[in-house]
Amino acid sequence: MEDFEAYGQLRDRPLRAGPGGAAVPGAPPRVLAPPRRRKRSHWLRNTIVLIAAYFALAVVTTVQPLPLPFASARVSVPFPGGAPLLFGLPDRPFTVLVIGLDRRPSETGPSRTDTVLLLRIDPGSKKAAFLSIPRDSLMEIPDAEGGGFSRDRINTAFVYNYSSKDSSAAPKATMATVAHNLGIKADHYVIFDQRSAEGLIDAMGGVTIDNPRDFGQDDYSDDDVNVVPQHFPLGKHHLDGYQAVAYGRIRQGSTDFDRIERQQRVGSALIHGAESPTAIFRLWDVYSAYGKTIKTDMSMRQSAGVLSMMKRVADSDLKTKSLGDAAVSCVACTASIQLLDPVKVQAIITDAFGDPAAGARAAELLIAAGVTP
Repeated sequence: MEDFEAYGQLRDRPLRAGPGGAAVPGAPPRVLAPPRRRKRSHWLRNTIVLIAAYFALAVVTTVQPLPLPFASARVSVPFPGGAPLLFGLPDRPFTVLVIGLDRRPSETGPSRTDTVLLLRIDPGSKKAAFLSIPRDSLMEIPDAEGGGFSRDRINTAFVYNYSSKDSSAAPKATMATVAHNLGIKADHYVIFDQRSAEGLIDAMGGVTIDNPRDFGQDDYSDDDVNVVPQHFPLGKHHLDGYQAVAYGRIRQGSTDFDRIERQQRVGSALIHGAESPTAIFRLWDVYSAYGKTIKTDMSMRQSAGVLSMMKRVADSDLKTKSLGDAAVSCVACTASIQLLDPVKVQAIITDAFGDPAAGARAAELLIAAGVTP
């Protein structure tokens, strides 16, 4: 019994360690310190996280540059290879031909080309330019059969070369016309129907324009059936899609050159609207409207890249020019046709693109084509 009690005491109260490590009865238990763990290095994990965060921020700010407080500039984290690599666009100044059609609801097949616009973007310098070409400009137009050129207005190139089997035939013929007469080779084309542009503008939240003069049309109609009077007083106005399209289309009391300036004004306003940080919340609506409005040889990735690059262009680096300033009415022609003064064309293109060689080449080709005053 005593041995049993002694065993219980030893079990409940371990022996102290005596000399030589021998246990001593009644000593407090010896607590062994846990083995020290070797501190693990997380440099690889942290490096991967930082690199991933950098690329994510670079992509986001390339798509939507961040505005600097109290300044008109916008900044983005540099993407390795630049925006052209990210979006699959040329890493050099490139040009997009924009063709606007004035199609009535009842029309099918080829439509009138109401807008011919060149958009030049320089990714390196973050500069861009809109260069409008009057639709009635006399130029040498490629024949549909590919047998040469004949003289006519530039807006006929689309109609004459329209093909229901090849949707690219008409825009490529317009690109060939611009290259043949002005020496400007477009890398891509964009076609939009002016009436369907209403949905795209609405999806982007409308546009705000600064109207330089009071004008309007009491019997305005976008379908030749329903009349919706339009009036635009002097000053700033926020326009919805219908109003913005009307602003660019009205002919009454104005010239085609005035309409070109108004269309450029709406285009610039659309880009400014896309610069807003809140525009990211409209992406799905814009994407849906874009597919219904735009026909292009660019992929969605490239189209997004063009818009993203335009967002990076400061107001002072975006030029809007028109060859309408070089146009002279052809008094000997039986129709309303404009002839382009080569000297003025040279100056306008040189100023718009910052390329004296391009301006000189355009003047030379116009003279060779015999379509000058």
